[in-house]
Amino acid sequence: MWNWQKPGERMRKLLYMMQVRGQTSRPTDQSQPLRSTGSAASCVLTTLISASGIRTDLKSSDGELAFFESEMRLTGPDEFQETGEIMFGDSTGHSLRFSTAGHGHFTSGFEAGTISGTASWRVESGEGQFAGANGFITSNFTIAASGERCDFHCGVIFLRE
Repeated sequence: MWNWQKPGERMRKLLYMMQVRGQTSRPTDQSQPLRSTGSAASCVLTTLISASGIRTDLKSSDGELAFFESEMRLTGPDEFQETGEIMFGDSTGHSLRFSTAGHGHFTSGFEAGTISGTASWRVESGEGQFAGANGFITSNFTIAASGERCDFHCGVIFLRE
């Protein structure tokens, strides 16, 4: 059953995309979560659709950084659950906390020495601009054998007006 907006409640939709670059550390004890940290620059993403296919371009733009922290727990041979926080701007107080909606999935083999994965995150709570926020963020990432993580986020966030 769909949980539609409550009568009289006004929400504003905020869309965002960003590329987070950072590091994922492997614990020495396999029962411990993998920890990731990273940052994303303000950016402009262009997708051009033409007769020859698609082309994308990601360019830095003026603005502050976003900071990312998460813990990933393996739940199966190619599944995980992740919780974390994204802080937008330096000491602005604007942040989102998230957790995996269901399970995330990963695989190796697309690129030698790298795992690729994806997850949908449910927005659990927020602060600042994101107080009372709801929504989802998709994460599509790679993690190299060195621990280097490259993560593309696409968020659809609903904010109370």
